Amino acid sequence: MRKDKLTIMNRKNENKYGHAKHRASSIKNRVSSKGLTLLEMVIALAMMSIIFASIVPQFTAIRNSWASRQGAAESLQNGRILIDHLNHNLAKAVKITTVSDSSETNGYIQFENNDGNDLRYEIAAGYVQFGEAGDLSDLAGPVSKLQFTCCDACDLDTAITDVNSIRFVKVETTLTNSASMGQDKTLITSAYLRANGNNQSGFTKGAAFEYDVQKGQAPALSQIDSTHYLCAYAGNLDDGLAVVLTVDTDMWDISSETLFDYDATNGQTPSLLQIDSTRYLCVYSGEGDDGWAIVLTVDPGTWDITGETPFEFETNNATVPALARIDESHYLCVYADKFSDGQAVVLTVDTGTWNITKETPLEYDTGHAYTPALAKIDDTHYLCAYSDKFNDGQAVVLTVNASTWDITKETPFEYDTANGQTPSLLQIDATHYLCAYDGPDSDGWAVVLTVNAADWSVSRETAFEYDGSTGITPDLVQIDPNDYLCAYSGKTGEGYAVVLTVDSGDWTISKGTTFEYESATAAAPDLAQIDPNDYLCAFTGAGDDGWSVVLKPAGGQLLP
Repeated sequence: MRKDKLTIMNRKNENKYGHAKHRASSIKNRVSSKGLTLLEMVIALAMMSIIFASIVPQFTAIRNSWASRQGAAESLQNGRILIDHLNHNLAKAVKITTVSDSSETNGYIQFENNDGNDLRYEIAAGYVQFGEAGDLSDLAGPVSKLQFTCCDACDLDTAITDVNSIRFVKVETTLTNSASMGQDKTLITSAYLRANGNNQSGFTKGAAFEYDVQKGQAPALSQIDSTHYLCAYAGNLDDGLAVVLTVDTDMWDISSETLFDYDATNGQTPSLLQIDSTRYLCVYSGEGDDGWAIVLTVDPGTWDITGETPFEFETNNATVPALARIDESHYLCVYADKFSDGQAVVLTVDTGTWNITKETPLEYDTGHAYTPALAKIDDTHYLCAYSDKFNDGQAVVLTVNASTWDITKETPFEYDTANGQTPSLLQIDATHYLCAYDGPDSDGWAVVLTVNAADWSVSRETAFEYDGSTGITPDLVQIDPNDYLCAYSGKTGEGYAVVLTVDSGDWTISKGTTFEYESATAAAPDLAQIDPNDYLCAFTGAGDDGWSVVLKPAGGQLLP
């Protein structure tokens, strides 16, 4: 009985406590299912704000970056179109007619092309416009700058606006990025103009001037300024004479100043190089046909010439010497000695006293090296072309040690196995050199010589016969980066001039129309540039007299 009673009581207690436990669980469930508190919501919102604050700028940056890149791509595409257009059309310019100052950022340029059209580039309403003058249309843009800087063919650092002298045009343009945060694109291009170098247009010339009525053999020219030129030559009795030739650039007449006898004994086959604005180094075959050098001084007030003390740098003959400038006080001189061997020596000019001394010479060819020509490669290397004992054309690189002034030679190269006499050399670029010479059958030939700067070996490109009759003693002067004026003597001694054009892609040579500037005699011509349109030519005329004339390639009028 007692056991049953206890069992009943236990069951009652279990029911009691079970119901209590169930009620507690129900209360807990009801509490746990309540909504967020205000504090929890504030915290959650703050966290979401922080997250969005960090993410949204990223989306903005991505969007701006995309817009900027798209604007940059558009600007670049417009710029490419504009640059290609400028290069294509300016390269065909025959004459620049007007151009804005180099400081003008809203610039313009107007020019005549090969077809005689008067074309113009200018900036208007934020766009580059192009077309025939007076009928322009939008070409590219928007732009914030169109700036033209023009130079002549000889000085690419000084800006000019003289339309008759412009041969190089640099264009700078800034294309605007359409994106609000995009960067503008500035593009720069340049073009060499073939104006007045069009070799199909022929030549004109000024009135010839006889600067020495007795004798004027083998003249050498050096420019003093745009209207004055120093001319050294062998005069009467083979004396060494020098005179300043003055060119009237309005009428293209030539006159001479006071004559100076710098060597009363002998002064044949002189070569000239400028030292500074008033002084010039002259080397020549002097007394006993030995090698002599002298500094000539020109007074720019009176154009009188004086000479310093002559220096005998070679006592065993120095025939047809040639010069190249190393620096303001050192000059490389090459010549043929009494055995016609090739000699080279550095001449040192004391710029305080103007005395001349010599360094250790080098015999660079022990067989024969006649009528050498020099072209500077760099401060320590010089290309020398000459004719050997078989009259073949040879070329060699001479190396000058700038510490000791000793000279060494590299491996010679035979650029013409038939004939290569009286060569003339001009640098085209750092590794290519134009050589004109009296070639096979004494015809006029030209070839591009290539110098390998790794081992200083010389090779040649395809040779070109520019005169199939005769081309004796040619002389070269550069018109522009592709065109070169060549003056030479013809079959019966008459004077000819022709423009040789070098293709910088395959280094082939072509020519324009040959011009006979002297029908009688024009021996040993020497050229000097007056400006990109006009060139002074000195030569030995009939009766060995000294003559000069202004040559103007590519048409145009010499007189106003």
